[in-house]
Amino acid sequence: MTARHFEHVDSSQLLRLSSDPARVVMGLFIFSNILYAFATLDEVKNPMPVIAAMVIVNGAAVLLVLERPDPFPVSLTAIVVAAVAISTLLVAFQLPDVGPPGRASWHLGSNTWMLFFLAMRRRPGAAWLGYVLMASGTLAWSTAVGRGVLDGALLLDTHAAILFVGTLFEVNLRRTAKRINEYGEHSVASAVEAAEGATSAQIRQRRVLELRASAVPLLESLVEHGPPMTDAARLQYATAEALLRDGVRGRSLITPRIAAAATKARERGVEVTLLDDRGEGLEEGDAMVRMSDAIVAELNAAHEGSVTVRLAPRGRPVAVSIVSSNARDRVELDAAGEPVERR
Repeated sequence: MTARHFEHVDSSQLLRLSSDPARVVMGLFIFSNILYAFATLDEVKNPMPVIAAMVIVNGAAVLLVLERPDPFPVSLTAIVVAAVAISTLLVAFQLPDVGPPGRASWHLGSNTWMLFFLAMRRRPGAAWLGYVLMASGTLAWSTAVGRGVLDGALLLDTHAAILFVGTLFEVNLRRTAKRINEYGEHSVASAVEAAEGATSAQIRQRRVLELRASAVPLLESLVEHGPPMTDAARLQYATAEALLRDGVRGRSLITPRIAAAATKARERGVEVTLLDDRGEGLEEGDAMVRMSDAIVAELNAAHEGSVTVRLAPRGRPVAVSIVSSNARDRVELDAAGEPVERR
């Protein structure tokens, strides 16, 4: 795992807007809208626009608890803002022309809380646009029925304060999410660095053990018996030297299967060269298996001449090339270990 795989958190995750408790709250919100809308039908001029507004508000509210990454998607944001504007016009012009509207103006509180949570989902600009549209519709109604601008403004002042608090809360919430993400990235990066250090130490220890197992007995034999006198003994020393060279020049290619196949090929007189220009193996385990199968097959098929295996740098279309002096075509594999088709 690397630092780029750290799963960032956003505002909706901190608020758990898609959790079961949030859905319960949303259910209560919808129920209260239904209750206020039907309880005040006798106070409005025409009940049908009010019922339509209640359906629109409840539908838009459901969108706000959907599992979507923040900032909230533009299309859904536009739907919520439009729902605020349309519901305001539907209800406002059905309110009584005189006297306090009371609970009949339930849409103002409901729309404000929708805009509050829209701001929480990193859309404060759209939330304030929705408030401006709601205020414009309310002031247009209050002016049209002769109530005047002041009456309309008095219906809106507390809702502006609620949305202002929501905006401040969103700023602090975003900063908190940023700090959490920075801490998470730092923790993951530290863990990766520690793991890489431990892996490097294990690799170095393994190579020391391999060197000791292959070279020390031969060196001790040289000390005790002198230079090898027979062809078989010289071949044994040459093979051991080649394996040590492979560990330096072809580090990522030295798997147990490839090392064994290379040793047997050298014992048959084949010149084997392993080159690692990538500095690491193929990313997926299945790709490494397919690569090993192809290399081992070529090494086993060679009985003379030479076989050169090269692991190319990352990003090239040909990740592995296998060239045999006795074969007509070279074998080329991509990063998935699959044969590369020539055009």
